[in-house]
Amino acid sequence: MRLFRSTLATAAALCAVATGVVLTQPAQPAQAAASDCEGGARGFRDHPDNAEGDTGKPRSFNLGNARFTLEKGVYVGQQIAFGKISGETRPGDKVWMDWRADGWDHDNAVSPWLQCGPFTVRSAGQSLTTPFRRTSTDPQYQFRVCGSLISDGRVTCSDWW
Repeated sequence: MRLFRSTLATAAALCAVATGVVLTQPAQPAQAAASDCEGGARGFRDHPDNAEGDTGKPRSFNLGNARFTLEKGVYVGQQIAFGKISGETRPGDKVWMDWRADGWDHDNAVSPWLQCGPFTVRSAGQSLTTPFRRTSTDPQYQFRVCGSLISDGRVTCSDWW
């Protein structure tokens, strides 16, 4: 039965990718923590939770009345990206940003993929951001925003940018 479920889940994910649908994932990496990218860890940099990126958001989705956006901006002359949750948030809602860079120096990370977060909303209506990281024109250097609501706990991620 487990093999059937795995095959069915893989087929559903492939169909979703082929049609450009935002993917809902059942779980997140077991060892992910906010400390993986806070305080300058692995090339990330902290900034205020009310930070705003450029007006053109590379990726976004809504869960209920909460909005999750992958923001981009410029810091010290370099383009950066960060994840953000805003709107009608509730304590316990979570946001994080995934980053992958196949073939790059991964700042001593174990794999070419890193989850920055999760970061947890502490008060109703709070906007919350992840630390930011510089972007690249290399198509193998990618970001996406992910999150979940306290009301159902389902993990949803945007497409990679």
